[in-house]
Amino acid sequence: MTRQSPALTDGAGYRAGIKGFDALVLDGNFRQSMRVTHNLGRAGLRVAVGEAASECSPHTPGFQSRYCARTVVFPSYAVDPAAYADAVLDFIRENPTRVVLPTGDGSISALSARRADFSALGTALAIAPEDALALANDKDRTLRLAGELGIDYPRSLPVGSLADLRAAAVELGFPMVLKPVTSWAHAAASRVAAVVAVDETEARDVAGQFLASGVRFLAQEYAIGRREGVTLMIVAGEVIVSFAHTEHRTMPQLGGASTLRESIAMPADIQDSAIRLAKAIGIEGPCAVEFRRNREGRPLLMEVNARIGGALDSVTSAGIDLPVLLWQWATGQQVQRPASYRTGVRTRWLQGDIRWLGANLNRVGRPDSEPMRRALLMFIGEFARTWRYDYFSLRDPKPGLAELRLCLNSVFRFATLTRARKSRAAEYTGLAPEWGPSAEVVRK
Repeated sequence: MTRQSPALTDGAGYRAGIKGFDALVLDGNFRQSMRVTHNLGRAGLRVAVGEAASECSPHTPGFQSRYCARTVVFPSYAVDPAAYADAVLDFIRENPTRVVLPTGDGSISALSARRADFSALGTALAIAPEDALALANDKDRTLRLAGELGIDYPRSLPVGSLADLRAAAVELGFPMVLKPVTSWAHAAASRVAAVVAVDETEARDVAGQFLASGVRFLAQEYAIGRREGVTLMIVAGEVIVSFAHTEHRTMPQLGGASTLRESIAMPADIQDSAIRLAKAIGIEGPCAVEFRRNREGRPLLMEVNARIGGALDSVTSAGIDLPVLLWQWATGQQVQRPASYRTGVRTRWLQGDIRWLGANLNRVGRPDSEPMRRALLMFIGEFARTWRYDYFSLRDPKPGLAELRLCLNSVFRFATLTRARKSRAAEYTGLAPEWGPSAEVVRK
């Protein structure tokens, strides 16, 4: 099966030498932004790539793409979201742009309230409707809606105080997940991840940090089974794309960004749940719905992301050109439905997988961790199984080289952490560093 590349019935509106762009892709440091830039550029569109100053560097992968016609650095959306939105709008006034494509929670949060300003400039802001974003970004509301639809999810209790936490611990036991209600917290001015607490002391420490930062969170039952995700593209209430993958590894291990994933045949149970939930939320455009199966194999809803997910490379490698479909939707064209996709396609985020390996040093014996020797074998063995890597493309090599540089930095940090762990182990055992106990860890 060959990659399905939808034709652009409207063509590219702006060409080299003409002021303006077909698309401004934001969050240039993200994997999905690089893939969107690559695919839109290959389709003949003129693409500018932007990133917040706090997130970019000279090696930002999206800036390195051969399909990036212009790079632009904006103020930090974490520090001053209004200034970020103003700067994006100023860029569009100076450079007429048909579509703005933010791919991260922070940039979407900063821009979503300014839809009317984008429309006044004749620019489409390619994000879900405001009400759908608000509902999907609130995990408490999402889970309550799922319950009304008869969709299973882990037992979850809102926590507003340490007294609530103690009651949740009695109800759920340990290990227990403490999950922020929203992934992007304005109070913390950053993305906030879920944490596994293995005992009451850890739970109090994490809860205290959340409460002090004004972060709303849930205490949730810990699910241990396979992770599965559904990517949907919905246009006028009709499902155009329905793609499934399983996540073999994530960073953080509890369920962060996927570092190793594989396309699978769509399981009927999660497809039905994902579509019913996405439609009930009112999502238009792309979204990612995540599940984790329990010990009995029953899928439990984890969250809904009303945007392009980090597994985009899996979608495109399996044969669905989702970035072009997204551009067609944003520009009001007819969106061409893909016929099918390849299963068994494995894709890997190498830098994230290196970080996953290093994180095992600090998680020996904890939930979702692997013994160090097994983790090493899993990591090394994957080079013989997977040859599709996020950021890497022979047609567009520079983002891959930028990613390789970051991988080498991660390897250096991993080696430094290993030496520190062994040295500290020696302090307790009196043995040479190379013979220190493997269970002794250094927390960073």
